[in-house]
Amino acid sequence: MLKIRMSSPRLQAQTPRPGSRVAIIGGGYTGAIIAKLLAERGIRDIEEVTVFEPREQLGSGLAYDVKNIDVRLNVAAHRMRAIPGAPTAFLDWLQTSGTLTVDPQAVTQEGIFARRRDFGRFMQSKLAPHLDSGAVRHIRHAIRIVERENEQWRICGADGTIVMADILILATGHPPASRPPVVDRLSASATSRIKDVLAADAFNEIGKCDPVLIVGSGLTAIDALCRLKALGHTGTVSLLSRTGLMPRPHAGGGFSPFGDFNSTDLTSARKLLSKVRATIRDAQAQGIPWQSVFDALRQHAPSLWQALPMRERQKFLGRLRRWYDVHRYRMPPQGAAILGRGIDTGWVRLKTGDLVSVTEDRQELLAGLETREGRTEFRCRHILLATGPDFLNYAAHQRFLLGMHRDGFIQSDPLGLGLACDFAGRALTVAGTPDTTLFVGGPPARAAFGELTGVPEIAAQAASLADRIIGCCARETRTIVISPTM
Repeated sequence: MLKIRMSSPRLQAQTPRPGSRVAIIGGGYTGAIIAKLLAERGIRDIEEVTVFEPREQLGSGLAYDVKNIDVRLNVAAHRMRAIPGAPTAFLDWLQTSGTLTVDPQAVTQEGIFARRRDFGRFMQSKLAPHLDSGAVRHIRHAIRIVERENEQWRICGADGTIVMADILILATGHPPASRPPVVDRLSASATSRIKDVLAADAFNEIGKCDPVLIVGSGLTAIDALCRLKALGHTGTVSLLSRTGLMPRPHAGGGFSPFGDFNSTDLTSARKLLSKVRATIRDAQAQGIPWQSVFDALRQHAPSLWQALPMRERQKFLGRLRRWYDVHRYRMPPQGAAILGRGIDTGWVRLKTGDLVSVTEDRQELLAGLETREGRTEFRCRHILLATGPDFLNYAAHQRFLLGMHRDGFIQSDPLGLGLACDFAGRALTVAGTPDTTLFVGGPPARAAFGELTGVPEIAAQAASLADRIIGCCARETRTIVISPTM
């Protein structure tokens, strides 16, 4: 019998392969939401998600890991939009978890302004199923060093834990607060009475009648006032601001964002300012509060920022940033009420100027202030620093980041906003090229996005970043060629 062997057309088949391993450094809101999205959307392509976070819980970070119950979110719950695809998730949780029953003060005419720690609890509840299933692994240690090894990232924890990852995400959040230079030249006894507002022991030694100087007048300073009020403090509190500008209040009435900022002509700080002013005039003519204009501006902030040339970004930061911040980052109604009553009763005093000296005088501190009226002195027992995070030279504020900078993997943004990255969130090397395996998430990436401090903006960037990473991992699926014979 004659046997004939014929080759059939080549068939292509996909073989199972190990999924990509992703490591996230930082487990505050940014790291937690990225981990959640990767675990849910990357089931086929992500094998493992590991989060390095020294805190006991994921999702809280510095902003929402507060132990006291007096510090509140400055955004109403219905605007938080913390979970991509579920914009009312936080509001729903507040209403079904019983949180509002034990915190009726959260409900105001301007909306529900929950406690910061309750938002942390909400995020913990969203991460719990993924931690329980093992889809997300939480390593409770700080990072010692990050290196490259065999085209992977080698992350070493402080306890010696080593994790190898194909993709690394830096979600390292806000750096420590900036410190006035005069503070670093003081004795140990004086320094012990100068605390960062966010430090765990910041209020421990403050007596009920002790005069207090708060350096800074933003939302962190308002949080400090709320805490002092809750502790029954009656001594004089002075808020020191360089500009004299305070955060503005929210508007009631449930107005929607107002204004169209899609114009391609907004390519300078001056044009942007003119557009905002004109839009506010239009809004007020229709009985719409200016807050609605800033809500619309906030939604377009990333595209507006990216359209500004570098020189115009510098102008904005130098001339308009503080004005933008006090209108954009508004006080919760509870904080606004405490500030207003404090000023009316004399408990709170507003001062405009710079802290130029601090000396000890027995049990008190003598703060030298340079104001518009000239040099003055303020006697106090404690100084609280509410100066905001210091993003200058961000790559140097943690030892492992400094090591990554020395190795050329990352660089600080030249505008002093965080880490240099492109619009896709990919970190830029010292040579200026984007690294397709290294991403920057949350506030450190705001150099590329302009507006990346609020939860809704971080959530949007996290969703985009997660989808990009999953897409890259999916395209790496290996294909083999089979040539069967007959």
